[in-house]
Amino acid sequence: MAHSVLQQARYLMKRRKFGFAIRLLESYIANYKGSFEYYLALGTSCLYVGDEGDAARYYQLAREIHINSSELLLGQAALFLRHGNTVKALQYYMDILDIDPNNEQAKLAMEFIRTRGKDYAAIQKMKENKKIEKFYPPLGLNPDIIRNCVFVAILLALGIFIGIKLTPRESVRSNGDRGDLSAFMLTGDEKKNPVNNNISSNAIHYRMEDEEIIQAQNNAIMYCNNGRDNPARVEINRILNSNAKDSIKQKAYQLQSHLKEMTILNFTDKKTFPDADKDNYPYATVEGDHVLYKGCYVAWRGVVTKPQNNDDGSLDCTLLVGYHDGKHVEGMVDVHFSHENLGSSINPDRPISIFGVVNEKNGKLILDGRSFYQPVRGKFDD
Repeated sequence: MAHSVLQQARYLMKRRKFGFAIRLLESYIANYKGSFEYYLALGTSCLYVGDEGDAARYYQLAREIHINSSELLLGQAALFLRHGNTVKALQYYMDILDIDPNNEQAKLAMEFIRTRGKDYAAIQKMKENKKIEKFYPPLGLNPDIIRNCVFVAILLALGIFIGIKLTPRESVRSNGDRGDLSAFMLTGDEKKNPVNNNISSNAIHYRMEDEEIIQAQNNAIMYCNNGRDNPARVEINRILNSNAKDSIKQKAYQLQSHLKEMTILNFTDKKTFPDADKDNYPYATVEGDHVLYKGCYVAWRGVVTKPQNNDDGSLDCTLLVGYHDGKHVEGMVDVHFSHENLGSSINPDRPISIFGVVNEKNGKLILDGRSFYQPVRGKFDD
């Protein structure tokens, strides 16, 4: 039975794939206008990713429809708690206990406010280490953890190491929390007929031959299994925008849920991410094909111009890529920082390294800024 968009989103939330849940829900916003459950799911997803502005907005839309919901009140109370407004948060927790006297999150939060509520530094520390999430609306057990535990038990019970060596079949080994990716391997029929011959040429961006489609899917799985999410996303984008048959595109789309959100620290740390330089695609490469690199993480140096602070605390600017040394501009790209990702102010008079996600708007390359770094001495130490 096909699951509804809300059911799919809730399942992604249980798996802690909040970014995917948000993108899925927001793509159906016209279909769910006025839906309490829709706004509630979006609000909770935004809360978990730290997008306080959108979380508050969606929770308010949900509140205008229905107020006696523990999840809604827990989410709104958590927003107040994140800002150190413990008086307002306490009111909401008391409202929760009125409708749900046994609510453990509310009791736990009230005890925290009683004992440490005046210590704003403690609240900020909990935000940084994500321990504040124990006061958020509960999501239930992560099915990926259950699946992995079962999988490990089966490995131990059956001696899968020996089985893999003795069984002559294609397989994809698990890579830590990536899980078993063998479900995304192409079937025999898909390998024989990987091309969709009924698709219009106007509906595809890449026309590929049989072997190219098969290789792209194999590469996507290999890169994902090795923790190289950028090249994995490139191969996924290639398939999703190609003449591959629908079942192959569906596997590529589902494989995206195994890709992780990255930070500048693990993206540039060569000890934990040895392919950092190789997978940090240069501006000219990305500018040449927005579709192929959409969703990839990049860290580009330069200087910013035209910084504009917005009323919601976000910032828009233009990055002159490559101009950090004052010699050559590789290109210009518009960058948007949300209030949550901005952190501190940007000094346009100093060189900068911006870490962000490749996106596209009206056919133009843009960056969704996630973080930035400006050297204290006014230049980068290479």
